[in-house]
Amino acid sequence: MNETRSEAAVLSTRSRPVPHRLLLMVAFLAAAAWCLAVPPAYAAGDSISNYTIDYQLDKSGLLHVKETIDYQFAGSGRHGIDRILVIREKWDKKNDAIYTISNISVNSPSGAPDSFTTTKSVSGRDGTLRIRIGDPDRTLSSTSASYVISYDVKGAVRDQKGFDELYWDATGSDWDATIQQVSITATVPGGAQDVSCFSGPVQSKNTCDSATKSQGVAHFAASTVPAGDGVTIGVKIKDGLVAANTPDLQTDGSRAGRLKLYGVVGLTGLTAIASLLGGIWWWRRNGRDERYVGLAPGTVPLPGSQGVVGRNDPDITIPVAFSPPKIPVAEAGLLIDGQVDTRETAATIIDLAVRGALTVNSDNGENISVTLVDPNRAAAPHEMVLMTNLFGGRPPGATVSLAGRGTMLSAHQALVKSVQNQVTARHWFTKVPSAATSGGIGFSAVAFGVIAYMVLSSGGGSLFFFLLPLLPIIIAVLVLRSKLRHGKRTADGRAVCDQVDGFRIYLATAEADQLRFEEGEDIFSKYLPWAIMYELADRWARICADLVAAGRIPDVQPYWYSGN
Repeated sequence: MNETRSEAAVLSTRSRPVPHRLLLMVAFLAAAAWCLAVPPAYAAGDSISNYTIDYQLDKSGLLHVKETIDYQFAGSGRHGIDRILVIREKWDKKNDAIYTISNISVNSPSGAPDSFTTTKSVSGRDGTLRIRIGDPDRTLSSTSASYVISYDVKGAVRDQKGFDELYWDATGSDWDATIQQVSITATVPGGAQDVSCFSGPVQSKNTCDSATKSQGVAHFAASTVPAGDGVTIGVKIKDGLVAANTPDLQTDGSRAGRLKLYGVVGLTGLTAIASLLGGIWWWRRNGRDERYVGLAPGTVPLPGSQGVVGRNDPDITIPVAFSPPKIPVAEAGLLIDGQVDTRETAATIIDLAVRGALTVNSDNGENISVTLVDPNRAAAPHEMVLMTNLFGGRPPGATVSLAGRGTMLSAHQALVKSVQNQVTARHWFTKVPSAATSGGIGFSAVAFGVIAYMVLSSGGGSLFFFLLPLLPIIIAVLVLRSKLRHGKRTADGRAVCDQVDGFRIYLATAEADQLRFEEGEDIFSKYLPWAIMYELADRWARICADLVAAGRIPDVQPYWYSGN
């Protein structure tokens, strides 16, 4: 009997589809990781031999900038450089200064690729604009290149009470290269009244090599600026000559971000509660089975009478049934969970074998085959469909091997369709569920995580905040779809399902000394198909082994099985 149990277990695992969704997801993540990987724009040992900047401030307050950068790469195989500009920084306790960068253009006197892309990055009170210069599909033919970057800045002037000042981080402090020489000129309305220049880390008070003014034009120079340091200039302007003399001030970005986060978290909490309550309400109204009110579980009204139909109480006690209902085992499997799985197909094959329609054969426990004996023993349409697909209309004596992976797939699919048609005709469900109803909660969760990661990595934080409150709704819908895979049973279907559940309780709880059967009855074979369908085959084999040990049933090989 242990050998027979193992045959049923092997049969129940045939024709399982390959989890292609998982394979696709792994491939997708690998491709996404490769696409998101960005080669470094700098390398240790890079340097800038000359960094020349010309500033022209007009009366409106718009600053026109022209930067000439002679870049020396530490090695070959490089694509270009990055220029990072500040677009947001702390102004005071309540406000941040916003700098607007526009009219960007790039060219290369040395002939290096000068195409560029821009990326904004804002985190709390800090924001930058990255100008990535170069062609990702072309490497530089030389270890040096010259670039001319032009752009306009709005907000670089500040009101200092009595005078205005052009105050600007000229080189920025994001270079991973040493700047050997910096030369800066600045022309402002009315001419430069006074100048200042600092070189070093952020907020450094170390003065530059020189800061002078000549004929109203400011001149600055600095040398050997280490990577991560920068040069900041200041040019005093007569009051009233510049129209826009303050940056665009906005509320503290971190505070706004916190308020935004609190709002999103609160909204997510509300959608979570609403989704939970709404899901429970919808399920109680539309998802619960029907049941005959006032009748015992498993019973239906007498012929000619019409029972009162209400909603099923999931906590109702199902009585134990000491024998299976008078329906095919595959239909019972569909009633239980709304699906016809491979175990229903395996149970049907064993049931046909027990009834003498075919025999199960195995010579080594692995090479399993079935032999047609009497096709007339098939009683239900799905059993005939199964045998037709297995044997192809051949006469009794035909043998088919089930050892190959997928050999039963077409037969299983045909059985599934036939069983669904039969149950539809019996009106046991308001709508017979299909495999597509089960949804894919795990797959959808992974997909949502991947989408969220890609949105965040591409700077789309606002879009993610929009998606987050939708997550509870998505989860609620997926849970409801998962529960709907069981289907909504009619009152007649619920009564038959009670009988199926009652017999499952019997097989799942009864011990050998509690089983009821007639002397000489092959109880093992009779209930084995049901044990397979209930996923209780192991327990059933153990119970029957106890019966053999107690001498209540003979220790003989089942008549429908042949093999060692």
